[in-house]
Amino acid sequence: MYATYVYAAVSVLAASIILFGYWFHRRRELSTDAVDEWEERSRSRTRTVKGVDRETFLKIYVSGHQPRWALYACGTLLVALLTTPVIGVALMMLWPIIVLGLDGGPWYDVGYYPWMFYMFFGMCFSWAGVAFVMARLHHARRPEPFNAALARARGEPLDDVVIPRKRPAWAKKVRPLATDTNKDQT
Repeated sequence: MYATYVYAAVSVLAASIILFGYWFHRRRELSTDAVDEWEERSRSRTRTVKGVDRETFLKIYVSGHQPRWALYACGTLLVALLTTPVIGVALMMLWPIIVLGLDGGPWYDVGYYPWMFYMFFGMCFSWAGVAFVMARLHHARRPEPFNAALARARGEPLDDVVIPRKRPAWAKKVRPLATDTNKDQT
């Protein structure tokens, strides 16, 4: 009877383990890449790391490039899995209160279509609520971009830092007009 739920729970756990493993693996790779980047910058581009110690650079590099989404997706799946039974019980306790003011026909009993509709969308909305909270945490706790954090570590005021952006591929053929033809001629 409960085999479907067990399969779903095992699938969610497996996906969480895979996501956490991916995050952990990428973080370890980034740690070795950060050491290589530090050595290369210390040799050839000393101006970019002037005043920044090695440990600070490594921390900034890893936090700026790690795939945080995988860690938060893992957390989202685990929180949704752990809150599902609690939310299911809460929805079951709320159902008699919802149908209290209705005519009380047998079609409002547990197991009929109105109840199934209520439980399905109640669980979907609760999982969406978990995803919303975790997405808010993901965006609220995001680190500074790498170049900005490195400039701040060098002691430069961030307002004076100009971070060059690559021109988009679609804009390479666009050329500004020599004269502005949209001006009012009054």
